[in-house]
Amino acid sequence: MRKMAFYIAVLVLIVVVLFPLYWVVVTSVKTTKDAFAIPPVWFFEPTWENYQRVLNNGVFIRAFMNSVLISIAASAISVAIGALVAYGLVAQEEPVRRSNEKFVLSLRIAPPLIFIIPTYFLAAQLKLLNNHWVIIAVYAFINVPFAISLLITFFEDIPKELRDAAKVDGARELTIFWNVFLPVAKGGIVATMILCVLFTWNEFFIALVLTGRDTQTLPVSITSFLTFQGVQWGPLTAAATLVMLPMLVLGMLVQGQVVRGMSLGSIKG
Repeated sequence: MRKMAFYIAVLVLIVVVLFPLYWVVVTSVKTTKDAFAIPPVWFFEPTWENYQRVLNNGVFIRAFMNSVLISIAASAISVAIGALVAYGLVAQEEPVRRSNEKFVLSLRIAPPLIFIIPTYFLAAQLKLLNNHWVIIAVYAFINVPFAISLLITFFEDIPKELRDAAKVDGARELTIFWNVFLPVAKGGIVATMILCVLFTWNEFFIALVLTGRDTQTLPVSITSFLTFQGVQWGPLTAAATLVMLPMLVLGMLVQGQVVRGMSLGSIKG
């Protein structure tokens, strides 16, 4: 009886979590009449008109390209810096390392609002608003503490004997990092990169403050379907589906590494 109740509870949880996603996708292929029908229309002839409107929207396409550029560039910088710092922390003595890890953790806890507003005023004074590199630098800075914390768990999993053997052979620290740690922990690096991309891709508040007309990302661009005439539900749900789809596919492709990385973090942290 308990097992049956457990399965029912899991099924209910899955339905509750997935139903909003299902509703967004289904609404994106409905006509306006079917989308607002009461009671809801469950069987209908799908239409691709909403997707055509979105894909023919130059602002949305530009925002898509901006999101790709900003997410990949910021995440790559974060992982590169995070990997170097994580290796340095793993190589330190235990008391010093724990102290430095606490400092990294404190950076993760700090809300982005603390430095977003000063960054905005500084960028405005330097006439750097609506600049891709400013946004990339901000997202990279935010993701670095997370990348460090996650990569530490993967580097800790590498036997210390490998590093000791390399040092005996006369290898320098940078050589050990490049030729030993990176190849062994490549799965963890990929997982960290994916998680950083997911955060940057979906983030709204920072993009709303720092982006302009030429650098607008997808979460901000979607708000253009909220007009003074009302919400354009068809194009809005179609755009939301297109925003979610790349990350869902990417997440499924690397879910094993992501789950492993998060599990290691929860066990050792």
